[in-house]
Amino acid sequence: MTAARRHPHFDDQGTLDWYTTWADAAAAAKRENKLVFIDMGRELCSQCRTLVQSVVPHPQVAPVLKERFVALASDADETESEVIALAENLDDAYMLPFVIFADPSGKFLGGTSGATNPLSFRRLLDSIGA
Repeated sequence: MTAARRHPHFDDQGTLDWYTTWADAAAAAKRENKLVFIDMGRELCSQCRTLVQSVVPHPQVAPVLKERFVALASDADETESEVIALAENLDDAYMLPFVIFADPSGKFLGGTSGATNPLSFRRLLDSIGA
C-alpha cells in the first residue's frame, strides 16, 4: 500500500487517505469495493475546515467513512467536470462545502452543502446505500 495521502488543505488527524482526482478516487473505490465521498471546498472556507478537522475524525463518523468510502478532496476553484456533474444533483446547493456521495461509476447517491455537525453527517452516511 502507498503512503497515506493527507487532505490538501486541512488536518483530519490521519483519518482518511485522500485522493485529489476523480479518476484516482473512482479507481480506488472500484478496487476496494467502496463508494466515493467527495469534499468540494476551499482552503479559506471555515465550514470546509470544520468538516475535515472536526466532523470527519469524529468517533461517530470516522469508522463509517473508513469502512465504506474512499475520500476525494476536490478544490472548488479547480473542480473536475466529473465532480461538477455530480454537484449539479445537489438540491439548493449554494454554500461550501459541498459533500457528495457517488459510486465508482459516477452515479450520484446523495449529498449536502453548507455547515454540518457529526450527528447530522452520520445520519447522512447511514442514508447512503452501500
